[in-house]
Amino acid sequence: MPGAFVFHEGVVRLTLDLRVYRLAAVQKASYRFAEHFTVVLGTSDGQLLPVTCLFRPDTRKAEALDAVRCYFQELLDQELREQIGEETRPVRALILAQAFSRTDLIRRD
Repeated sequence: MPGAFVFHEGVVRLTLDLRVYRLAAVQKASYRFAEHFTVVLGTSDGQLLPVTCLFRPDTRKAEALDAVRCYFQELLDQELREQIGEETRPVRALILAQAFSRTDLIRRD
């Protein structure tokens, strides 16, 4: 993936496809990478989301590009977590309902 990202004057600009990554996944991945760079989310047109990654002034190009590569790995991880959470929500709700159906939560004296 050489040349996939451009680091210029401490900034890497990305465009994320919201049909591939949910906004929640983008936000979670961005938060996780706050230690490495600041993520500025632009306004979505419904499908595409502009993202600007702002690096500290002393960040070298190789470090920045590696951080962005890792950001995409985290983004995929967060998207898969969102997908699995959505797919398993009914089962988790059923298990929780079953667990509490056998428990008397109100103390009766």
